[in-house]
Amino acid sequence: MRTTSSRFSTLISDCDGVLIDSEVVAHEVLVHETQTVFPSVDVDALLNSSFGQKTEELVRQVARHANQEIPDGFLRRLRILTDASIEELALPVANVDVLLRCPQLKAVVSNSGMARIMSAVSKIRLQRDDVKIYSADQVTEPKPSPMLYQLAAQGLAVAPEQCLVIEDSSSGVRAALAAGMSVLGFVGGQHIPPSHAADLLEMGVLAVFDEMEDLPQLLEQTAGWTVQQK
Repeated sequence: MRTTSSRFSTLISDCDGVLIDSEVVAHEVLVHETQTVFPSVDVDALLNSSFGQKTEELVRQVARHANQEIPDGFLRRLRILTDASIEELALPVANVDVLLRCPQLKAVVSNSGMARIMSAVSKIRLQRDDVKIYSADQVTEPKPSPMLYQLAAQGLAVAPEQCLVIEDSSSGVRAALAAGMSVLGFVGGQHIPPSHAADLLEMGVLAVFDEMEDLPQLLEQTAGWTVQQK
């Protein structure tokens, strides 16, 4: 891993799986509810490695596989149930306050809806006015499209090549890289498969880490930043 002490000015974080350990909760709701509507499909097997993608697109994949239409109102009901379950059950990622203390953190960029992101931000007590929130609700094409990260760069008035992103999913990494940003891969969530770190490195992330306690040293090495002490 090369040292790039003067290259970056801005840190951007994904939400689900990086700030809040919500992917397992969301997946359980998705599989349970979708299985009842499409009983001919093994939904868990079909979506086993699909974390990081927008829920609506995952349901469409199942519907195409089943050669069925999505029932009216199902996507809205699924979103309500998922948001409620995450609000009740999902916990902040261990030691996420390390990330929150980094003064270069300027945005949270997520494929989740704005309401879910705001709930997560509240749960982890991210109360900084200088951190902006960008949701898939704001673009026509969510991750893995670069559109959401491009929107964040425009909103922050910063060049993409000056942005360092923390992502946990392949789709998020693809989106950030396609936007011209650099990425650190976080692989500490409950949903992360054993091979995922190698997959992200092969995709071109600068480094991977599985404990937020390791982030200060990683940011020092990659960007020359110092994380504030408690």
